[in-house]
Amino acid sequence: MEFSNLVNMANAAVKSNKIQEAIKLFENALKLNPTSFEVCSKLGLLLFQVGDLDNSINYFKKTLLLNPKSPLGYSNLGLIYTKLNNQDLALENFLKAYEIDPKNFIASYNLANHYFSNNDDKNAEKFYKLSIELNPQHFYPYNNLFQLYDRSNNLEKLEEVFSDILKLFKRNPQVQFLEGNLHFKKKNYKETIEIFKSLDFDKRDYQKSVLITNILAKCYDHIGFYPEAYKYYSLSNKITENNFKNKFNKNEFNENVSKRLNSIANVEKKLFNNNEIYDQRSDPVFLIGFPRSGTTLLDTILRTNKSIEVIEEELLVEDLISQLKNHTNNDLLNLNSLNKNTIKQLRDLYFKKREALLGFKNNSIIVDKLPLNIIYTLELNKIFPKAKFILALRNPYDAVLSCFMQPFLPNNAMSNFYNLKDASDFYDLVMSLWEKYEKILNLNLNLHKIKYEDVVNDFDVSIKKLLNFLNVDWTNDMRNFYLTASNRGIINTPSYNQVNTPLYKESISRWKNYSDKFSDNDLKLEKWLKKFKY
Repeated sequence: MEFSNLVNMANAAVKSNKIQEAIKLFENALKLNPTSFEVCSKLGLLLFQVGDLDNSINYFKKTLLLNPKSPLGYSNLGLIYTKLNNQDLALENFLKAYEIDPKNFIASYNLANHYFSNNDDKNAEKFYKLSIELNPQHFYPYNNLFQLYDRSNNLEKLEEVFSDILKLFKRNPQVQFLEGNLHFKKKNYKETIEIFKSLDFDKRDYQKSVLITNILAKCYDHIGFYPEAYKYYSLSNKITENNFKNKFNKNEFNENVSKRLNSIANVEKKLFNNNEIYDQRSDPVFLIGFPRSGTTLLDTILRTNKSIEVIEEELLVEDLISQLKNHTNNDLLNLNSLNKNTIKQLRDLYFKKREALLGFKNNSIIVDKLPLNIIYTLELNKIFPKAKFILALRNPYDAVLSCFMQPFLPNNAMSNFYNLKDASDFYDLVMSLWEKYEKILNLNLNLHKIKYEDVVNDFDVSIKKLLNFLNVDWTNDMRNFYLTASNRGIINTPSYNQVNTPLYKESISRWKNYSDKFSDNDLKLEKWLKKFKY
């Protein structure tokens, strides 16, 4: 069969979504004409589509041998390396594509997407705008630029780009979705509800389904329609649960916490005396607590002070604990048998990863913030005997409700928050472990507790106490922490919208609006109300 016929048949198979058939036909065509740039490129794309990334890379590399000046070839390689999470190689190839042809739309658009995904907002904005210049009729650069301004809370630019969208594109579901988001950002809650409830979108689109239902819930909450709000929060969580039910399971995480609690149930504190560690590097400050208890707020306030560096929700501790298990046989009771050399090795591992993120900053107070590191307090205190711990507290009912309301990126721990009962049970489990840690460690734990409500109601007093604990001087600009948040751009937690504005009291005692939904969990949470003196 002739080369052209095979290519035509392959193209027809692609149009009919017969991808495997198309791959075989293109492969046969390539045997007849091994130097066909077009066929190599199409094969690479199809193999990328079916997940055969190794062969996809080979074909794209072959396209570059056939045409070393192909921006498309480098762009495609960049996409594969993005899929493989090799961001350095992805950027290298996207930049090559752009350097070869700065007026190539695909090259500039892929480069913009790379910067967007890696939180480089300045460059993302630059290349989205260039993409728009090169192809003003293409919707997605406008759409992504809108998302960029949305996540950085730049309302003025949001309105500008949406005005351009309305001029150029019909009011289709995609445009309506952006319009609803804009109204939500402007606190036009009734208008948002009207748009989103009439929106005709693909229910199979998980991300959009979650966003729409969660925003509807927030709107109803803001206007005081609490039964409707609860209904949509529940629906949003159900969508997430159904989408990830075979991937994430709360039981695995919870069993780990329960095993910890059971293993140390009868342990005496004397077993956990710390050895003196001599190290030129400063021990970390661990910012811990139950999720949605104000850790992101504290993170933002603290980093306003130039003496403080904050590591935001990196898995440094999790990596450390994984290594530690090799020495303790996953038994907390073996912690006390760790020798100084082992502890030094573990410290070196942590500091190496910390310095990879921040560089060597021994003159700074370095705060490692990840709320659920609370479950590793015993190990952290053993490895870092001079470490300080900041425990963020919030009314248990408000903390649990806020977790239920928040569309977290799913993982085993976050899958506890699909309903209030599971969230309350999880709170009780985590805090029971913390209570045991406190008793065991007693005076060995260098701890400062701070309540979210105190920060909101008496900012200066509560933050000055915290700074005193850290041996850091107060600066007046800390009152304007929300400006720091706005200037940061992206905050990699779900709390961005709460911390880039001045403090507000609406979230205190919000749970009372949903008190009827807590009836089965009152006793479990009441215990912690008393414990933390609420």
